[in-house]
Amino acid sequence: MGHGTSLRSNLFLATLGLSLLGAVMVYSATYRDYGAHYLIVRAAHIVLGVVIFAVVRKIRYTTWRRVYPAFYLAVLAALLLVLVPGIGTEVGGARRWFDLGFLSLQPSEFAKLAAIFVASFALARYRPGRKFPVGALAAVGLLFLLVVAEPDFGTSLVILSGVGGVLLASEVRTRSLVSLGAVSAVLLVGVMLLEPYRRQRFLAFLDPWSSARGSGYQIVQSMLAIKSGNLLGAGPGAGERVAYIPEIRTDMVFALIGEELGLIGMLVVIGVFVFVALAGYRIALGAPTTAARCVAAGITTMLTVQAVFNVGAATGVLPLAGMTLPFVSYGGSSLMVSFAAVGILYRISEDSERVREVDAGASTSEDTDSGRRDGRARDPRAVRGRGARRAGGHG
Repeated sequence: MGHGTSLRSNLFLATLGLSLLGAVMVYSATYRDYGAHYLIVRAAHIVLGVVIFAVVRKIRYTTWRRVYPAFYLAVLAALLLVLVPGIGTEVGGARRWFDLGFLSLQPSEFAKLAAIFVASFALARYRPGRKFPVGALAAVGLLFLLVVAEPDFGTSLVILSGVGGVLLASEVRTRSLVSLGAVSAVLLVGVMLLEPYRRQRFLAFLDPWSSARGSGYQIVQSMLAIKSGNLLGAGPGAGERVAYIPEIRTDMVFALIGEELGLIGMLVVIGVFVFVALAGYRIALGAPTTAARCVAAGITTMLTVQAVFNVGAATGVLPLAGMTLPFVSYGGSSLMVSFAAVGILYRISEDSERVREVDAGASTSEDTDSGRRDGRARDPRAVRGRGARRAGGHG
């Protein structure tokens, strides 16, 4: 088994392990009130997620380049429809879901992938000196605004972070990156300050104990739960002894991990996410084309930022942003998109390995070709071109 095979296999196993841990945590958070209901639903989500991974890993990333406009338009239509009363389901003042009976779909989760595809395939063709793909960024901005309108600040932040990963992997100049980053930062601050409840969340993060019965309640309860877990935790199923934490099976599931599995459990989970991030960026660095590199970097940044903000919010290190913990938190759409993302990374890794094999084979055959006796060095771009075409084309 080659190193690339081992890396992508371990990436899948790591994310599968996180999803199974999520099933245990979801059951622990809900069994007192709902019995095995949420465990069964969660198990169905995992099975569906693994099936999606198996399908997506068979799709060449160049196929996404052909179909992403249709995918984008479908997501855009869904984001518009979900805002319509009677079509979208409203929960807690937010209209984010389609209730299909057997499954709730959250279009904003799919918007994360749509934004990464749009940015990646536009920026892959960009070179310094050419016209900047403003249209592609405007298309991403439209997704962002529709998600903010639901409202869903956390997912809108993830969309921008994924596109940020794409930009860093592209050939956009540093000056342009700084300008885009500044604009994004101003936009995010504006979105945060416009809504009173978002302002309260941010102020609560600065001093949660001053509003422990109000806007700081969730943070305080989370920190109390984590503190009570000590080193080894209270054990699975023994959580919520000292604190009641709203949204514990979704946004605050890491607090339950801290309470039931302790510091050791939290460090293991953080370690797994560090591996996922390193594996994803390594796949991006070895990608055979600019488009593949941008897609891999965007996906990895998306998952990493979600994990960082979820863990940071639960521990009081970062403001509450309403982000789920990838693979662990309850949510069918989130799990499906996360497994699809891993499937895309898996296929890019496979295609990269095929290109390297073609390069090595061509190098060996040309080095031993008796007809080539002039001693000139072979142009490596020629082989890379052949390999890239066989493995999925240029960016």
